[in-house]
Amino acid sequence: MAEPLLKMTGLRIEALSANGWSEIVHGVDIVLQPGKILGLVGESGAGKSSIGLAAMGYTRDGCRISGGEILFDGIDMRTLSPAQHQDLLGARIAYVAQSAAASFNPARKLIDQHCESAIEHGVTSRHNAQREAVELYRKISLPEPETIGLRYPHQVSGGQLQRIMTAMAMSCRPDLIIFDEPTTALDVTTQIDVLLTIRELVREFQVAAIYISHDLAVVAQMADQVVVLKDGSVVESGDKRQLIENPIESYTQSLWAVRNLACTPQPPVSRNAKPILSVKNIEAGYGKKMSSKASRWIYTADARWQL
Repeated sequence: MAEPLLKMTGLRIEALSANGWSEIVHGVDIVLQPGKILGLVGESGAGKSSIGLAAMGYTRDGCRISGGEILFDGIDMRTLSPAQHQDLLGARIAYVAQSAAASFNPARKLIDQHCESAIEHGVTSRHNAQREAVELYRKISLPEPETIGLRYPHQVSGGQLQRIMTAMAMSCRPDLIIFDEPTTALDVTTQIDVLLTIRELVREFQVAAIYISHDLAVVAQMADQVVVLKDGSVVESGDKRQLIENPIESYTQSLWAVRNLACTPQPPVSRNAKPILSVKNIEAGYGKKMSSKASRWIYTADARWQL
């Protein structure tokens, strides 16, 4: 077997609170091979994002890596100088955030932001970076790939912006990309498109990836290996097929149960169901007051009726 691209052994992370430092990640071990996708899944507060950021040798303000070893391609991430660390980020390790809209500079065109990292790291020239950006935009089926980069972030949809951010992460042809819940804020249809884009690009460029999500079903679609986390500890890990077909731990089974319950069709709701909320004669407007026909709505536990 090839040497792992990323190996995290006994990782411990602490967070600062009013009572001092307290541990939030407890001795986590992770191994990621080149060209593979590792899924980190768990409920909010499980430590997924903290572990993903630690793979970059980074923690959020108020946190610190207090123990363990982080080896990226044999490089000890905990011993790098700030300059050495900066050389790796963007060039060999990239990060795709949950909210693309909050990650772009609203005052700069998309193509300028796309090309910046590749130019700064000396990977290619501005001309080549722009040409490769257009090729990526075309590959991921963005509309008008030759000109969409000339727009500003607010001039494209959320799904398009998320795909552009994924393409931007590929601009330096990194060895590792961390996807931190990149589709959580998107509607279901757009989410599917973005997931397909991520999977196709990762496979084509043979990039190793960490995919972070609270949704086990989504992670199972994307990942080769899955690590289930709870309260900063590993509950269960292994091949995705194993975790889908034969989850051992009750917590993993409960994650699947929640997903299956959400997907189970619900029986139709009767109009005679007891209302839990009644709204009458609501008017709404913005700026200049405008008249509108008052509406009455009846809310039951599972439906809404306009009367």
